[in-house]
Amino acid sequence: MTELRQLAGFAVKFRLEQAPEEVVKAAKYCVLDSIGSALGAVRYEEIPELCRELRQWCAAPARRTASVWGQGFSLDVFQALLLNGMMGHALELDDVHTGSKSHVGAVVVETAWTLAEALGESGGRLLEAVITGYEVMARVGMAMDVVSNRKRGWHGTGIIGTFGAAAAAGHLLGLNEDQMVSALGMAGTQSSGLWAFLEEGATCKKLHPARAAVNGLTAAVLAKGGMTGPERILDARDGGLYRAVADSFDMKILVNGLGTSYEILKIDKKPYPCCRTTHHAIDGALMLRDRADLEQVERILVETYEVGVLQCGSQGYPSSAVEAKFSIPYTVAAALVRGNVSLAEFAPEVIGDPLIQSLANRVQVTADPLFTGRYPDRWGCRVRLIDKDGSELAVQVDDMSGSVAKPLTEEQEKRKFEGLAGEGIGAERSRKLEAAILKIETEECIPRI
Repeated sequence: MTELRQLAGFAVKFRLEQAPEEVVKAAKYCVLDSIGSALGAVRYEEIPELCRELRQWCAAPARRTASVWGQGFSLDVFQALLLNGMMGHALELDDVHTGSKSHVGAVVVETAWTLAEALGESGGRLLEAVITGYEVMARVGMAMDVVSNRKRGWHGTGIIGTFGAAAAAGHLLGLNEDQMVSALGMAGTQSSGLWAFLEEGATCKKLHPARAAVNGLTAAVLAKGGMTGPERILDARDGGLYRAVADSFDMKILVNGLGTSYEILKIDKKPYPCCRTTHHAIDGALMLRDRADLEQVERILVETYEVGVLQCGSQGYPSSAVEAKFSIPYTVAAALVRGNVSLAEFAPEVIGDPLIQSLANRVQVTADPLFTGRYPDRWGCRVRLIDKDGSELAVQVDDMSGSVAKPLTEEQEKRKFEGLAGEGIGAERSRKLEAAILKIETEECIPRI
């Protein structure tokens, strides 16, 4: 039996009563985090216009419809999922699975909730789909060399997200094992997502998890209808996904501990609305801020892992929020000057702050063997502020805030949701939705958002 078939069998057979209590609880908070991150983007940048445009093309009556979150209308399930998926990733506040270097929630929660609503499924079935999708997506990512995948220019979330979405959707659609194998095979042949957006600060990165969600759902629906997909989609000698997108892979990782060790317990939650690779440097800057005299700082060194330098170490000063969210120099400078990195720190007037720009231009980001060797299992850095007189303040961040080692508290997670969802749908509705999510396993059907 192939590893992919074993993974498919898990996705088909998994039931909520099999999961330890901590796994069910983790799933509910992952749902809370993902939906909150999406609702915070209801009026963000081009999201409202995207919703209006797509509605013109896709508003014809359909048998299966679902809510476009926070927008006050429904579309056919595929187009609703596309928009919900884009909202889920738009603010860069969605969760991170470090071992697979991916944003699982923006794909899996959006797929599971949107489809469960359209099918009239219960909250318990939703959680089954969420846990299944997290497990499949994370394992597919962990089994390949994510460093080489990133160096080749692929966005891992788009590459592996199709598998998580197909597993979650296939579970809700009641696929049998052969159908689930085919769904995963067709998911892999639709994998996509490239880092070229960052070359010019384009806003299309949020399309990657959204398209992964829709492609995974498509794969599950086609499998239910009888189309077959390749069981060797990952490791085929000619055209296997892993050979195409990474330097190496280990198929055993797909199934090691399957059903006993749950990856949903290893999810980071973001405290800052920017690329996760900037977060350790932000933490370090905030730790040093009260001890620093910014007028005396001559240069700032951030020593981190090699992929961090590639992804967020650009020395060019950002001209847009997209570029700023992927800039360690900018986020460190903003943290030092303003004492916080929130959505406000990515407003045009803040990016244009001369003091932040002056400080960011003094930041140098370099690779350090210690952090490179730990990555992707552990994401960290060392921040050094060097004054004009040669004196130095330094701090090493081995575990970022919001990580599994330094998790957000339940109260912090709830405040994050309430702040974001309140912006999107109002305080009263967000409180009711929060209460429903935290007892979702008792709900007979999924609330419309």
